[in-house]
Amino acid sequence: MIKRVIAAVAALSLAAIGILLVINYANRADERALADQETVDVLVATETISQGARADELGDTVEVRQIPRAYVVQDAVEAVEDLEDRVTQREIRADEQLSTGLFVPVDELRRQGAFVLPEEAETLHQLTVNIPNPRALGGSIAAGDLVGVFSTFEVEPPSGWTVDESGALVWDDEQASNQGDTAGEGDEGEQGSTNSDDTITYTDLLLDKVLVVRVEGGYVAAQEDGQDAGAADTVHVTLAVEPQDAARVIFAMETGSLWLTFAPEDAEDADVDAVVPALPSQVIGVIE
Repeated sequence: MIKRVIAAVAALSLAAIGILLVINYANRADERALADQETVDVLVATETISQGARADELGDTVEVRQIPRAYVVQDAVEAVEDLEDRVTQREIRADEQLSTGLFVPVDELRRQGAFVLPEEAETLHQLTVNIPNPRALGGSIAAGDLVGVFSTFEVEPPSGWTVDESGALVWDDEQASNQGDTAGEGDEGEQGSTNSDDTITYTDLLLDKVLVVRVEGGYVAAQEDGQDAGAADTVHVTLAVEPQDAARVIFAMETGSLWLTFAPEDAEDADVDAVVPALPSQVIGVIE
């Protein structure tokens, strides 16, 4: 009889323990479920963000949304300030949560050499120019940059113009008249010949804010455990341009020289109305 009582008590105890365990498990499951449903602030893209976009310039392309904790991506970002001065290492889709893994330092993006051609540039011609290192920003140039393209030429004064004793370029009626009288009397009298051995060197802005789509031989910043990859003596820069602009750049390369300048996207459009002639001994006047 005692054994039966003991067995019954043990069975009741085990049953009670089992019930308590089930209740405890259920309570903890509810807590976990509630924790998963708890929302947290996460930055989410409101539209497609292109590769290489600066974090501090995202503006209205991102917004803070409350996301259930269970659906928050790893290393999610709550504020743009958390990203410092980094850039997107790939295109970010609309409604995608932002995480620190989507952003890298600018130098890291340069090391990757990855660049997605923007839609507006897909129909443009691509032209590669080979430029000495100092004229290509010392090689510190990468795909996605915007550059100004300057050209320098050397020309002779046209017929009727001459260089006076002070070095100024002036119009000479007498010489212009003599040129007209002797036109057709041989090579020296051909229309368009010059009156001076002096030449004029001038520089002008060909194109402003041209998109760089590829760079070979440029400077590459080192990784943490490596060394800088210095730029080559000659840097090959591929630009996306309209066909007519491509012709202007090619002409400048064949007859003069090119210089590239960095042109920030938010900078005002360059307004270069004239070029400055440089005579052999001094610089005087402006040619429009």
